[in-house]
Amino acid sequence: MLTPEPEGEEVYGDQIDQTLYSQVWHSTPVTLELANSSLFKPAPQWLSLEERTRLTYERAKAFSAAYGLTVEDVLCLGPNFWKLQTDHLAAVDGGALTLISIQYNLFVGTVAPFARTRPELRLILQRAMDFDISAQFMLTEVGHGLDARNLETTATLLPNGDFELHTPSSAAAKCMPPTTPRGGLPVIAVVIAQLVVADEDYGVRAFLVPLGNGKEMCKGVVSKVLPPRTGAHPIDHALTYFNRVRLPKSALLGSLEKPQSKRDQFYATIHRVSAGTLFLSSSCIPLLKVAVYNASRFSMRRMVLGHDGNPMPVIHFRTQQLPILHAIAQYHVLQAYLIHAATAFRNTKTDPRVRHGIATAFKAVAVHHFQKSIKALNEGCGWHGYYEHNQLLQLELEFRAVGTAEGDIRVLAIRLASELLIGRYSMPAPRYPQHALARHEAAVFAEARHLLATHGGAHRSEQFNRDILPLALPLTEAMGHRMAYEAARDARIDPKLLALYESGAILHDAAWYAEHGGIARLAQREMEARAADALLPFLPDLVRETGARAYSSAPIASDRVWGEFVAGLETFEGEASGEYVLGL
Repeated sequence: MLTPEPEGEEVYGDQIDQTLYSQVWHSTPVTLELANSSLFKPAPQWLSLEERTRLTYERAKAFSAAYGLTVEDVLCLGPNFWKLQTDHLAAVDGGALTLISIQYNLFVGTVAPFARTRPELRLILQRAMDFDISAQFMLTEVGHGLDARNLETTATLLPNGDFELHTPSSAAAKCMPPTTPRGGLPVIAVVIAQLVVADEDYGVRAFLVPLGNGKEMCKGVVSKVLPPRTGAHPIDHALTYFNRVRLPKSALLGSLEKPQSKRDQFYATIHRVSAGTLFLSSSCIPLLKVAVYNASRFSMRRMVLGHDGNPMPVIHFRTQQLPILHAIAQYHVLQAYLIHAATAFRNTKTDPRVRHGIATAFKAVAVHHFQKSIKALNEGCGWHGYYEHNQLLQLELEFRAVGTAEGDIRVLAIRLASELLIGRYSMPAPRYPQHALARHEAAVFAEARHLLATHGGAHRSEQFNRDILPLALPLTEAMGHRMAYEAARDARIDPKLLALYESGAILHDAAWYAEHGGIARLAQREMEARAADALLPFLPDLVRETGARAYSSAPIASDRVWGEFVAGLETFEGEASGEYVLGL
C-alpha cells in the first residue's frame, strides 16, 4: 500500500525509485497462467520419488521460461531477476525456485563474465538459461562448509596443460548440489577446487566440469543421492566425488597465475554467493503472502459460537489478528527494503564488504521475520496446520534451508558484526538517526564495543567467543530493522503498516526499549494494539492485495477446495457387526 507523502514532510537520504518499486511489486504477474496449469497442481501422492523429482525439474524449466531472462539480466542483477526470485510461484514449488537460483545466479552468474573473452561459453550459458541442461555450482564439502576456504578438492595441472580433478578424502565430497540423472537433463557444474601447480597450492579456482548425460554419470564422477528433505519438494541433492577426472585446459575459468592474496582470490571466485545471500532470502516475501492468504481465509471461515450464541469467525480474536497483521506489515516493509538493498548491492563502486554487509543484514531480518511469522500463522490454523496440503508447514520447511544456503546466517552475522566492531569498515549511516530503531542499533553496538574494549580489543580470543559471538546475530538484526524501516519510510509505505512494523521491531528487544529507550512494557503493547486497530478495518483488502489466490491450493482457504479435498480422501465403509467389535 503506497500513499502520497504528506505535504511538507522532508525526505532524508536517497529516495527509492517509485517506478522501480511499481515495476517489481505492482506489475501483472507473469506466472498466473502457469499457476492454474496442470503442471503446477498438487502432485498426486502415488507418484514415486523419481517422478516427483522429475516434476520439479519440469516446473523449473516452465517457471524460468515464463520470465525469459537473458544472461545480461542475471549478470547485471536486473529488476526482472529480482521479480523471478520473489514470484508467488515460489510458494507452489520451492524446489523449482531452488534449481533456478542455483542455475541462474550461481552457475550463469559465475560463468558469464568469462564469456566476454571466451565465445565458446555462450552456447553453454544459453542452454543453462533455457534449462536444456542442469547447471550446478559446487563449493562446500562434507568437511568444509563454514570454512570453505580450506576445501580439499584438488585440480592438479598436468604436464600437457590439462587438469586432474580429484576428491582426496570422504570429507572432500561436494554437497549438496543435485547431480544425479534423476532430472533427465545433462548435468554440468562449476566446481571450486584448489589449483595445484608443480606441487604448490595456488588457491581456489572455478572449473567447468561435465557430470552426466542425463542417463548416467561421466567417467570418474560418482553421485550419492541424499534422502529427500522433510516437507520440501524433492530435489536430487547429493554427495559428489571425483576420481582423478581428466579435464581439458579449457575447463579452467580464470588465470593460472599465482594470486597475491589467496583470500581475495577465494572471495572473487565465489562472488555470486553474496548475491544469493540477498536474493534467495527475498523469496520469503511471496511465501509470507501465500501463508497470510491461507491463514486469513481460514480465520474468516472458521466459526465458533460467541457469547450471544451466534456464530462468529475466529478472526474476531486478537490472537488470530496479530500474527496475520504483523506478517502483512513485514512483507510490505521487506518489499521496500529489497528494492533499496538490491539497488545498493548492484552498485559496483561500493566497497564489496559493504555490499556483502547489506545482503547479510537483509537476510538476517528476512529469515527472522519469516521464521517467527510462519510459525504463528501455522499455529493459528490448529490441527489443519500439521498437514502439508495446507501449504503453511511446507512453506516453513521449504524455506528453512535458506537460513543456511548461500551462507549460514549465523556465520554471516558473526563475520559482519566482528568486522564492524573492530573497525575494518563501516556500513552506511542511518538516515533517521533520532528514530527509536536507529538509537537502538547505535546503543547495542556501543555496548558490544565497550565489552570488546574490556577484553583488550582481541577478536580472536576466548572472551570474544564467549561474550561477543552470541551478540552477532542480534546486532545484525538491529541494523537490519533500522535499514528496513528507513527503506519503507522512503518508499512511502502506508504509515499504518509502518507503525505496526516498528512496534514489532521494538517488541523484539523489549527489554532494551524499557530500560534505555523510554518505552515501558505496557506502552510497547499499547503501540502494537493501536497500530493493529488502525490496520484491522483494511484486512480484507490487504488479503486480496496479496495476489496469492491463484497460488493457493490449501483446502482451509476455500469451501469449494475443502469439499473437493474431502471428496477425494480415501474412504472406508462396511457392514461389520458392532457386537463382534465389542466381543459379544
